[in-house]
Amino acid sequence: MTTARKAMALFAILCLSLNASAQFDDEYTVEEWTLDEEEEAPKPQHKEYKNALYLQYSPSRYKVSDDSRFRFNEFLLGYNRLIQVIEEQPFFVEAGASIKFSWSKDRLNARALTFRVPVNVLYKFYPWKDKDFAIAPFSGVSIRAIAMARDLTGEESTNLLRDGGWKSFQVTWQAGLRFYLKRYFLGISYSRDFRDSSKFPCVSESGIHLGCCF
Repeated sequence: MTTARKAMALFAILCLSLNASAQFDDEYTVEEWTLDEEEEAPKPQHKEYKNALYLQYSPSRYKVSDDSRFRFNEFLLGYNRLIQVIEEQPFFVEAGASIKFSWSKDRLNARALTFRVPVNVLYKFYPWKDKDFAIAPFSGVSIRAIAMARDLTGEESTNLLRDGGWKSFQVTWQAGLRFYLKRYFLGISYSRDFRDSSKFPCVSESGIHLGCCF
């Protein structure tokens, strides 16, 4: 075999070796990249909003003395701020403020305006991991302040906070359940003033509310 043929044969063997090595390296690199991507891929998370506005309708019962109770209808507009207290768990502390307008024609033609500051604990249960639907029980306490209450039964209106013996401030407990669908929610609740025989009115309230998160 001549020197030229030997050189061509050696060149061909070298090219085949390099090609095989390149193919092996490429496959190994792709396999490693795929494994790293699967290991580092983040788990899907539900989007949790921090703020909420809601409107509530509340048929209520006002105990204004030991033997007198009156029915009131009420509309409430409220705002809540949700603070997630456990990382990667939908457990929240909820604090906010609301304003409520009340009226009655149940033997007492009265009007009232109330401010309230609620604080709740709330946990969201997600039945399906890939859907933004949650069921959220909650409970907590509120501080209530009646800003205005007037009796319009007679020819002249009466200030119930001054002449009717009503007390402005009271502490209330509440509990309820909400159904979330993405940023919207529908809820039911019940609240009642803590028993204090020195303070009237004592209010018990059932409510249904509709809201939006943002």
